[in-house]
Amino acid sequence: MAEKNRHALVFGASGLIGWGIIDQLLSNYPSQGAFSKVTALVNRPLKLQDSFWPLESAGRPELQLVDGINLADGTLESTTDLLKAKVKEIENVTHVFYFVYKYEEKPEDEVRVVCDMLERAVAALDRLSPMLEFLVFPSGTKAYGIHVPGGVFKPPYEESMGPLPDSYQKTLNYPFMRSILEKASAGKQWTWCDVRPDAVIGFVPNGSAFNLTAHWATYLSLYRLVEGADAKVPFPGSPAGYNSLYNEASADIIAKCAIWSSLHPAQSGGGQIFNVADQAGPQSMRERWPRLAAYFGLEGVGPVEDEGAQVGEGKLLKPSEYITKYQGEAEKRGVKSSPVFKGEFLDSYGYYLDFDRQLSLEKVRRAGFAEEMDPNASWFKAFERFKRAGMIAG
Repeated sequence: MAEKNRHALVFGASGLIGWGIIDQLLSNYPSQGAFSKVTALVNRPLKLQDSFWPLESAGRPELQLVDGINLADGTLESTTDLLKAKVKEIENVTHVFYFVYKYEEKPEDEVRVVCDMLERAVAALDRLSPMLEFLVFPSGTKAYGIHVPGGVFKPPYEESMGPLPDSYQKTLNYPFMRSILEKASAGKQWTWCDVRPDAVIGFVPNGSAFNLTAHWATYLSLYRLVEGADAKVPFPGSPAGYNSLYNEASADIIAKCAIWSSLHPAQSGGGQIFNVADQAGPQSMRERWPRLAAYFGLEGVGPVEDEGAQVGEGKLLKPSEYITKYQGEAEKRGVKSSPVFKGEFLDSYGYYLDFDRQLSLEKVRRAGFAEEMDPNASWFKAFERFKRAGMIAG
């Protein structure tokens, strides 16, 4: 790819997928010189040495790390002033990766807050970044109704499926976010797309919401400390959840797909939706759980109801309950915590997702993005990163 002075601006850079976007850009994906500058926008303070992104080196894009970017507060005017004051060369931004999310207890409040943030950010960029070419944002498989008991559509899920029944559709951020981007990009030189993963595998250095990888990494590493090597650890879910088919996506593959899409506007622009996953072939937790447990020196077995597995004596604790009870064991060994907000919700992962929900990757393959990764390797890579950061026991 010919060198060009592309400036990537990443909103939500310390989040689960945003961190992966920065990591891939600084690793010169898809090739050295594809981007000359990368700006990482975060809300909470983050020191560069604590980010665990690739170190500065010859040929690596220039990195600008900017904290204090809270899109949930303020007006269009204040957001514009904030970005203008804090982001050097914002006038040269060519590619935007918008990976911002804010959880709210009530779905209607979340829709309002999330959409207000996007609307302000895009309107500010319209004023500040005349060279903008492409914007990527992520949706998710709630668009296919995975939060509806038993599901809505027959898998494999294709991008053309939808909409959901109105009672569910109106509680989703994605349709409203798409409408904002459709209106904002009309008649402009820039275009956009929507990347759509299911469960995301990945690392973050300073905690995140709904991070299943961090939740299970903390749980399994503690389990090994407390119960010992080769202990049996049951899958925290139901037999149906253990056997249902799906295909998860690492933050790495989502980042690669997002970056690839941004560089191929003819194939991906105009609000195209692309399902993304580590591989096209679906698998189940019956295949995955034993491999994840084995990484920590444990024997992963099926749910208690399925195989009669027991853990020590007394009540079988949910992962979040186990972490709460035994976190002190890790702290005694100098392991800092890996905060996972809404960890108690993740305890239900293996129970409520008890139906097949695999994605079709045919559309993104036709567009030209064909990379695949081994999902087991993606989990192990994330575990290694948590170890290196001192966030789980080694």
